[in-house]
Amino acid sequence: MTSEEREYLFDQAVSLSELLYRQSDLLLELLEDVDSRDSIAARIDAIEDEGDFMFHDFATKFMTITIEPSERRMAVFQMVRHIEEGIDMLDELAKCVVRYNVTEVPAGFRSAVNCIAGAVKREMHLINVLRSYDYKHKDEFIRAVQEFDGFKVEYYKMHDILIYQLFSGDNDPIDVLRWKSVYDAVKAVFAAFEISADDCYKFVVFQDKSLVD
Repeated sequence: MTSEEREYLFDQAVSLSELLYRQSDLLLELLEDVDSRDSIAARIDAIEDEGDFMFHDFATKFMTITIEPSERRMAVFQMVRHIEEGIDMLDELAKCVVRYNVTEVPAGFRSAVNCIAGAVKREMHLINVLRSYDYKHKDEFIRAVQEFDGFKVEYYKMHDILIYQLFSGDNDPIDVLRWKSVYDAVKAVFAAFEISADDCYKFVVFQDKSLVD
């Protein structure tokens, strides 16, 4: 892989991360204007379409890049692929808000969306850190990946608490159905982040000084 090809790969990863950031910014906007959920979800969906086009273009170009061994090649491809999957999951979350006619923003949902925004920022930072990868300092890069990966743990704990609260007491069955679906959609976002963190970890593990020929 040439240095130009390596720059191209990271350009795509950064560009997709920026789309994630735009989506998370719109989700934060949704917290303050839930009555505009339809139009905000439509804007998030348009970003998802942009991400699909960007990834398809990347996949076509990627086939012309020679990366050995095959494990390294898949690590690079999957790292970009699963950033795009995160974009899909944020789009699905926005659609859930519309689908289940969310008309209010409880504290749990506000916290969940803020957690997403924080995770997106960490992923953007991690991709930029990996761009300057130096095999002599592999341990530092592994720690950066682990810090991003550890972010999801707090949300998983929050998810358990939120679900428990839904099924405790005398809650309206419709509200239980609505928020169980929304909170599960948020959890799917963090599951995508977990896979993305694993991809970044593999990227570090499979690299060495021959990364750029």
